[in-house]
Amino acid sequence: MTAAWTLDLPDAEATRRLGQALGRALRPGLVVALEGDLGAGKTALTKAAIAALGQVEEDDVVSPTFVIAAEYPGTREVLHVDAYRLAGPGAFVDLGFGPLEACARAVIIEWADRVAAALPGDRLTVRLAHADPGRRATLEASGPSSTAALEAVRAAL
Repeated sequence: MTAAWTLDLPDAEATRRLGQALGRALRPGLVVALEGDLGAGKTALTKAAIAALGQVEEDDVVSPTFVIAAEYPGTREVLHVDAYRLAGPGAFVDLGFGPLEACARAVIIEWADRVAAALPGDRLTVRLAHADPGRRATLEASGPSSTAALEAVRAAL
């Protein structure tokens, strides 16, 4: 089962709205795999998604590039992982991030393409790309949980 949706994000506010809709769709066990070049908007999207849960302010969400992961506790817990500095899927697993299929919290992974082989088959992949005048986002769901999340995001926008 695969479902996909592409939308243009003409400015930072459109990226924020997508992030907020994504945040409201987060559920325990959902893995969100963010992909895109440097500056494509992965961290901006994540900040808006986590802040949309109402547990922290957007400015309090930072990319965990050097600490690898940050936890955001609350009624809907989120683990935010930045795989940029990881050597690959083996390093991801060695750090204790797998398997994610039975995770009791939502997981958002920046630079997920670097550890894709360690991620569950059912995940929501968000590919961000630079596109004049802003960005383009392609969301791809690969199973029942991620498809439900994709449909919730679509309905919110």
